[in-house]
Amino acid sequence: MARKAIIKKKSRLFDDFFKIDEIIVSHEQIDGSMSADQRRLVFERGDSVAVLLLNRDRKSVVLVEQFKASTILGRQREDPQTVDGWILETVAGIIDENETPEAAIIREAREETGYQIRNPKLISQFFSSPGGTSERVFLYFAEVHDADLVAKGGGIDDEDIRVVHMSLGDLFDHLAKGALEDPKLLVAAYWLQDHMKAVDDRQRLIDIFWDRSKAGAPQASVAAASPAAPARGPLPFTTVRYEFKNGKGLFVGYKTGAIDRIRDVSIWVNSENTDMMMDRFLGKSLSARIRYLGANKDENDNVIEDTIEEALRSAVGRRAHVKIGTVFVTESGQLLTTHRVRRIFHVATVQGGVAGAGFKAELSNLPDCLDKLLKRADTENNRTWRTLLGLESFQSILVPMFGSGDGGLSVEEVARAIIPPAIEYFQYTEMPTLKEIYFLAFTARDRGACEAVLAQYVSNGTLVPAVENSGAGPDEIEQARDGRVSARP
Repeated sequence: MARKAIIKKKSRLFDDFFKIDEIIVSHEQIDGSMSADQRRLVFERGDSVAVLLLNRDRKSVVLVEQFKASTILGRQREDPQTVDGWILETVAGIIDENETPEAAIIREAREETGYQIRNPKLISQFFSSPGGTSERVFLYFAEVHDADLVAKGGGIDDEDIRVVHMSLGDLFDHLAKGALEDPKLLVAAYWLQDHMKAVDDRQRLIDIFWDRSKAGAPQASVAAASPAAPARGPLPFTTVRYEFKNGKGLFVGYKTGAIDRIRDVSIWVNSENTDMMMDRFLGKSLSARIRYLGANKDENDNVIEDTIEEALRSAVGRRAHVKIGTVFVTESGQLLTTHRVRRIFHVATVQGGVAGAGFKAELSNLPDCLDKLLKRADTENNRTWRTLLGLESFQSILVPMFGSGDGGLSVEEVARAIIPPAIEYFQYTEMPTLKEIYFLAFTARDRGACEAVLAQYVSNGTLVPAVENSGAGPDEIEQARDGRVSARP
């Protein structure tokens, strides 16, 4: 219930860019009585706006960094010798007279960052410091793309603003470590974190519905619910593998469907860009899925420890970016328990951080990326301490069709680039430590691309379809050996 207050006198004591008002006020107290007249000074600067921009193409937030005199004075209370007055914050500015908050934030975003935003979403409206100022902050969120960069940015007049693209991973790392100093950014980051979790939850419900529909619903019901889904959705889970005709026990092949259903492969490969930042949980990429599956979660499936991303950050260290083909090895988090995956190999296959160009993969780089992955597997298996401890080697690896997502390459050309080096690894490595190499064929097109390349090696006699002894009769096995059928263990 609102309590009343009476302003009995108001005088302006200071009138410049900022203003200071003296007021004599009496207010209703908790017991219902009116207080005695009280003198108060109010720092008056009007209302302001702020916005957290999310660049969906770069998977980063767009922030600004600039010098603030009040910042250096505040820091000098802790360190009198500091000369640092720069602060990282959201886009922000004062609402002009007769201007709406929404119009103000669209103007400020363009002036400070160069991005043209549309339909900003109001996160919250709050007082910046109610003990001393009447200022209210209207805090917004907006999504942008690289194509929305229509101006230079950097501010107007004497403003000296540096535009900063911070990855989502770094933003939430700063949030967890208490390293965000701007309260607008702090509020917006917490909001974004909750917003992304809600999106993740909704996506999981959609995934659950789709899986159940595929498994148990009549075909007509599934088609009616989502006519286009079968063309876009994952294949059912199967494994197709081929054995080297002259090398017993060595296999190359592919696994179809969503990665969630794949188990008992020693190493999963995570294809990343050169910034080595895993996709956030809301993403539709393989990186996002591996990150979520490997995270520690509570009984409600809420992430409480971002295990794989934190391990990758530790492995990358202070590097801003890495070279194409760089491989980092991390633990697999909960995937060890749920899917019996023992390691995640993170490989840089896509060039990231190219201003205005987004992410890009070069087809010529992919064979070398695959070769470095397999050599790294041999290095890990041949470590002396593993032998001394009698640890089982990593015998299988699952490789995505890297470069065919954000990298912009077709899956057919990717398959032609990365499957031959896998076959050559088994042909020319004197003592390969891996025994099985699988490629991830999420869609029917992925499967067709893999099959087209592998069929060439069946035709020239390098490979034969692998058949398990159980579930196949002598005639089926003989037909498979002749290349007439492709049995799926």
